[in-house]
Amino acid sequence: MRIGVDIGGSKVIVGLLGEEGRVVEKRRIVLERRDYGYVRDRVVEEILRLAEGRAIKGVGIASAGQIEAGTQRILFSPNLGWQDVNLKADMEERLRTKVHVENDVNAATYGEWRFALRGEPKTVIGVYVGTGIGGGMILDGRLYRGSSNVGAEIGHMILDPMGPRCNCGRRGCFEALCGGSYIVRKVKKRIEEGYRGRIYEVIEGDLDRLHTGHIEKAFLLGDALCEEVWEEVAFYLGCGLASLVNIFNPDVLLLGGGVIYGSNLLIDLALPSFEAYSLPVSAKNVKVLRATLREDAALMGASFLLEERD
Repeated sequence: MRIGVDIGGSKVIVGLLGEEGRVVEKRRIVLERRDYGYVRDRVVEEILRLAEGRAIKGVGIASAGQIEAGTQRILFSPNLGWQDVNLKADMEERLRTKVHVENDVNAATYGEWRFALRGEPKTVIGVYVGTGIGGGMILDGRLYRGSSNVGAEIGHMILDPMGPRCNCGRRGCFEALCGGSYIVRKVKKRIEEGYRGRIYEVIEGDLDRLHTGHIEKAFLLGDALCEEVWEEVAFYLGCGLASLVNIFNPDVLLLGGGVIYGSNLLIDLALPSFEAYSLPVSAKNVKVLRATLREDAALMGASFLLEERD
């Protein structure tokens, strides 16, 4: 048995996994605070509960942010506000077992590749569209991390240098054009400026409720603003995917994240620009697939990456 942990901004999921990869038991921790010591200690408590009376090979932890090569220190985790914390060493000291810390989208992509896709495609690009956009890459059957362990930051590919400003400070990043927070912010601003259409009815006038699922629903109802925004998002999503295909010539483009899971249309709407901007020879054999393991993917990936860095 082994344990997987997925640390998010508002909750932590801790899972017990069998050696075939199946999640046997899963627990959620709602975070009342985000400070490092509190989160670390709550995670340790849940791991010890799950591990009681069981032989555990180790613990794999998936966390958003930049992970230092070698030490696996979390250099910066934006969703938690952590900087330069040595989670691996702290957890190994408290748990007395091997711990591996991995970027959350790397872990999710690896989990999908190894268990949902059975490790068969040699090259897989994971594109996770949520609040922002994260990426993970399997190149020639191995997880790609880059020279400083921050490879696959595809959310910061520049698609429009004159476009909206990203949280990273640059303009026109992939995630500034297609990330969930950008999409919601754009629609919200127009409503605050006085726009009234079907979207206002969908959210019943409550701007705090607004999410991308509402925008797609209003798009289907013919809302002019949501048609404009959703079609623009789809256009840039297709452009971003085309760029990845042109560079890496993958077997599979794997799409996941909250915006993708909450939409029945976005992938299909993105196909025209994807086909227009991808090189035919590069896109010839690529399969565009939805991620299927959802929240289990990062647990599975992180816990089974323990051996990769032995």
